[in-house]
Amino acid sequence: MSEEIVSLADEAMEGMLVLPGTGPDLFFVGDPPRWEENPCGDKEYTYSLNRMIHVKTLSEAYSLTGDLRYARKALEEMRDWIGTVSCPSLKRPDGEYDLEAFDRCSPWRALEVGIRGYRTWPIIMELLIDTPYYTQDFHELVLESCAQHCKVLYEISPRLWPDADHNHYIMENLGLLSLTLLFPELDSDGSMRMHAERELSRCMRNQVSDDGGQIEGCPSYHNGSVYWFSLRNSISRKYSIGVPEDYTAQLVRMFDHSMYATRPCGGNFPWGDSHSADKETMSLAAIACYMATGERRHLQSAAYFSTRQSIEKDMRDNLWRFCDLGKLKDDYEYAISHPLRPELPCVEWDRGLKQVYMRTGWDRDALAVMTACRTPIKNNHAHMDPGGFDFSAFGETLVSDPGIYTYKDGIDRYHFKSTLWHNCAMINHRDAWQYIESWKYGPQKDGDILTVQQDKSHTTVISQHLNYAPVTLRRILSIVDSRFLLVVDIADGMSPDDTLQSNFHIDAPRLRLLGDNCIVSCRQRKADVLIASSVGNGGLEIQSGKISTANDVWHDSLIATFNVRPQEGRAAHAAILVPFRADGDAMQPVPLSLDVDGDRVEASLILDGRSYTVGTMNLETTVTIKEVQSK
Repeated sequence: MSEEIVSLADEAMEGMLVLPGTGPDLFFVGDPPRWEENPCGDKEYTYSLNRMIHVKTLSEAYSLTGDLRYARKALEEMRDWIGTVSCPSLKRPDGEYDLEAFDRCSPWRALEVGIRGYRTWPIIMELLIDTPYYTQDFHELVLESCAQHCKVLYEISPRLWPDADHNHYIMENLGLLSLTLLFPELDSDGSMRMHAERELSRCMRNQVSDDGGQIEGCPSYHNGSVYWFSLRNSISRKYSIGVPEDYTAQLVRMFDHSMYATRPCGGNFPWGDSHSADKETMSLAAIACYMATGERRHLQSAAYFSTRQSIEKDMRDNLWRFCDLGKLKDDYEYAISHPLRPELPCVEWDRGLKQVYMRTGWDRDALAVMTACRTPIKNNHAHMDPGGFDFSAFGETLVSDPGIYTYKDGIDRYHFKSTLWHNCAMINHRDAWQYIESWKYGPQKDGDILTVQQDKSHTTVISQHLNYAPVTLRRILSIVDSRFLLVVDIADGMSPDDTLQSNFHIDAPRLRLLGDNCIVSCRQRKADVLIASSVGNGGLEIQSGKISTANDVWHDSLIATFNVRPQEGRAAHAAILVPFRADGDAMQPVPLSLDVDGDRVEASLILDGRSYTVGTMNLETTVTIKEVQSK
C-alpha cells in the first residue's frame, strides 16, 4: 500500500492527476493547480480537484518516507488554495442566505467544503504540523479558512438539506464535526459540534429504510453512506466522544444490505448512479464497519466477495484512521485466509426502496437478479428504469444494467440513463419519462413492487408502473429451478397503433441466432446466456450499447429488443434467460410459448429434457416441472 501512495504522490508532485473528465489517463492540472479552471468541461473535475485528495496523498507520502519534498509541496498547494480561492458571501445584499452560491459548480460548493473538512484537511494538518513548513502564519491562515468552512456547514447546509435526506448532508456534517473537534477554539460553546452530531443522527433516521438501504437506492451511494456514517464513530472515538447505540446498530444493519447489493461475482449491482467495480463497493462498507466496531468479520465478508487489490485500495485511503495498525494487519491476514460466506436469506425485499435482490445461493456461481420499480423517483441519481433488472450467473455479468459512466450532461449521460439501455419494457420506443438534463427529469407516475414469492422451485417478483398511461405495464421476473430467469411483460390499455418493446442489454460484443426464437451471447469468457423469445426473432432489433464499470470507462455491448403488437388492447412477451458455461455442451433452441387471459399468465417451455409451466393468477405464482420422455 505504501508503494502505491508514494507513486501517486510522485505524480501529484508533477501536477499529474486522474480526475473525472480526463478519462483514465493522467492529466496536467497545473503547478500549482488551477483550482477554478475546468479544462474538461465536466463539473466533477472542479469538485474532485478542490477536494484536495492529492494533497492528502502528498502528506501521507511524507509520513511514510520522511521526504520533506512531499510536505513542502502539500502545504504550498494548501496555502495557494487558501490565498486564491475566496469564499463567497453567505448572504445576498437583501440579507437572505445565498444558497445558490454554495450549490453551484465551484470550489466552495457545500459538499466540497464538507469533504475538505472531514476527508483531507484534518489529515493533512495532523501529518504535517511538525514540519518546518507548517509555520505560525500558515496556521493562522488555516484557522481563518476553517472558520469559513464551519460557517458554511453550520449556516448553509441545513438550509440546503432541511429534510436531511441526501448523502451530501452526511458529509457536510462530518466536515463540521471534524473541524470543530480539531479546532475547538472555532466552537467555544460547542453548539456547532452538537449540531453536527444531532444532524448525523437525523440523517441516519431519515436516510435509511427499515430494511437497511440508503434512501437514494443506488448501491454505490449506499456503500458510500455506510462509510460516511461510520466516520462519525471513528472521529468520535478519537476524541473520546460517545455515539448513540441505535446509530451504530443501524450502521451494522446497513452492511447486510451492502452484501445483498453485491453481485455473486463481486462488485455492485450498478443500479442508478452506481459503479460495479472498485469504487464504493461492499469492500468499502466492510472497512467502514470494521473501523466503527473493530469486528474482523466485516473484513472476512469483504475477503469473500472482493479482490485484495480492491480491499487494499479502500484501506489505503483510510490508513491514518485506523486506531491500531498492528490489529488491522493481523485481522486482515486472518480475513484473507478465512473469508466469510454470508449467512443471510437469498431474497431481500426493501419495501422502502421498492427494490428486490434475489439469488440462488451465496456461492460465486449463483444466479442473481436485482430489480426495482420505484416511481416517482427519490432523486436524480435514479435512472429511467422502472421494472428493470440486472442478471448474473456462473461468476459473470450476463444481462446488465449499464452503470453510470458520467455525470456530465450530454448524449452519453442520456444513453446511460435511458430506458432503452436498461433491461426494461417500453411502449412505442419511448423513455418511461422525459429526460431534460443530467439532473432534471419530467414528472413520473406511480410504480411499485406488487409481490415477492419464494418456494423451493422459484423466486418471483411482480412489479407494475403507470409511466406509459393509459397503458399499464406489469412485469414478472422469476428464477425457476435455479436454472433460468423468466421475464414476462404485459401491457394493458394499448391502442392498435401502439407497440411493446422488451429490451435486454447483453454484456457481450457479439450475438448469434439460434433457431427461430433464440439468441446467444458470444463473450469468449467462462459463461454466456441464451435468450429465448415467445414471439420469435422476426420482431428482433439489435443495437449497439455500452456498459460502464467506473467513471469515464466503458466497453461495447449489445441491446436486443423484441417488438410485440397488441391484440384487443393487450400486448405480452415472455423471454427466458438461460446461463450456460462456455466449456459445456452446446445449447439447443428452447421452445417457449405464452398464454395470457385476464389475470392468468402461463409460460411453457422445454429445457434440458424437462418441461416447465410457470403460471400466475391473481399475483400468485405456480411452477410445474415434468421430465420430458426421450424420443
